[in-house]
Amino acid sequence: MLAEVAKGAPSSDIGRRRLERRAASGRRSDERWAAVLAAATEIFRQIGYEKATLEDIAREVGINRATLYYYVGTKEELLVALLGEPIATVLSRLEEDAARDLPAPEKLAAALRGYVQTLSEHPELFIFLSENVHTVMTGPDAEQLRANADRYGHVLTEVIREGQAAGELRQDVDPQVTVLAVLGMFNWMHRWYRPDGRRSLIEIGEDLVQLSLAAVQPIA
Repeated sequence: MLAEVAKGAPSSDIGRRRLERRAASGRRSDERWAAVLAAATEIFRQIGYEKATLEDIAREVGINRATLYYYVGTKEELLVALLGEPIATVLSRLEEDAARDLPAPEKLAAALRGYVQTLSEHPELFIFLSENVHTVMTGPDAEQLRANADRYGHVLTEVIREGQAAGELRQDVDPQVTVLAVLGMFNWMHRWYRPDGRRSLIEIGEDLVQLSLAAVQPIA
C-alpha cells in the first residue's frame, strides 16, 4: 500500500489507522475492512465521489459511522486507501515491461495489456479515472498517489522516445502527445464500458492495444 512508513511511527492518520487495523488482525477485522472498501467502491461508482458521504458507506456496509471511524476518518482517506495499491501495481508492471529487452512496439503492447489487466483486477481504478483527484485529495498520501500516477506517464513516454530513436516507432509526433493520446483511449473506457456488456474488458482492451500499435508504426 502506498505511503506507509517502513520504520518508526506512521506519518499520517491514514498510516496510523492501517497499523491499528493490522495490529488488531483477526479475520473479522480484515473482513470488515474489505467490506468497507467494497462498499466505498460501489457508492463512489453509483453516485460519485463528490456526492458520497461516510454515512452512505457505513449504511452500505451495515454499520454505524462511529464504527466506520475505526477504519477511516475521512472520505478522502478512503479514496487514497482504495487507489493506492492499484496505482502502485500499474506503475510496477509498467516499469517491469519498460526494463525488458524487447523492441519498443512489444514493450508498448505489454505495458498497455498490463494496464487493462490491472483495470480488470481493480475496478476501483475507474473511480480514479472518473474523478478529478487533483481537486479532491490533499496531504502526503495523496501526493504519493499522484506522483505514482504521474510517473506512469513519464515511463511510458520514455518507451515511446526510445522507440523513436531506434527507428521502431514513427518519429513525426511528439512522444508525450503520443502517450496522452494512447492513454486517452484507455482512460475514456470508464464512460462507456459496462461489465455486463457483450465483450469483456480484456477483449476491448486488446482492440485498443492494436489501434495504439497501428498509430505508432513508422510511416513507410
